[in-house]
Amino acid sequence: MQWTIDADLTTLGQFMLADSDARVAARWEARAVAGCCVGAAVLYSLWLLGPWINPDLDALNGYVSEFAARDQPGSRLFRFGDGLAGLLAAAAAVAGIRSGVGGVVGWSGLLVFGVATGLDGALTPMTCASYVDSGCAVRELVGALPATHAVHEMTSSVAALGMLVAMGGLAKSGTGPRARWGWAWCALTGLATVATLGALWMGAGAGVTQRVQLGLIATWLIALAVNHARRTRSAGGVDV
Repeated sequence: MQWTIDADLTTLGQFMLADSDARVAARWEARAVAGCCVGAAVLYSLWLLGPWINPDLDALNGYVSEFAARDQPGSRLFRFGDGLAGLLAAAAAVAGIRSGVGGVVGWSGLLVFGVATGLDGALTPMTCASYVDSGCAVRELVGALPATHAVHEMTSSVAALGMLVAMGGLAKSGTGPRARWGWAWCALTGLATVATLGALWMGAGAGVTQRVQLGLIATWLIALAVNHARRTRSAGGVDV
């Protein structure tokens, strides 16, 4: 009888220890998601400093990525910001997948966004700024720029698509901002993305629509951090 009681107590102790370990892991994963998302949002918004660092770029028509073009003043700061923002977003996605909170699709979209954004900043920045450099515009038109200049457009498109998947996937699973707001964020970001593509094609207004798009992405990352921390705290009493 005593042996049975001891065995039961041992089993209970092991269960409590495992539960405690799970709570600690969940707490750190929640903190990782929140911290990485906030950091990514701040770094992703370094373009707000652009008008002071490089006032020559056209805020109405100029593409934000031109701040990070290799031949522009202060470009290293913007490339560093994009690269680190992508790394943090990818880290948040990995932590989100490990936490088991929310669907894999949404977190995978965030992972794609992070990797593509990191590539944008670290490996495939624009070579020059075509809106302020007519020589760059001509070389771009005839395909005389390095391959990384063209690849930048691809990685930027992949990043935008990944973010839309993240917004939609996490809204569907209830992990991101409140469902109706999450879907609204996704729809508005999608519209801003399409509007930016249209403005680029027409050659006017891309600066405004893209800045709206980037602002929506940054604020969504912050909302995701806050929402994830709150949901994790309320589920199982995890202290975040």
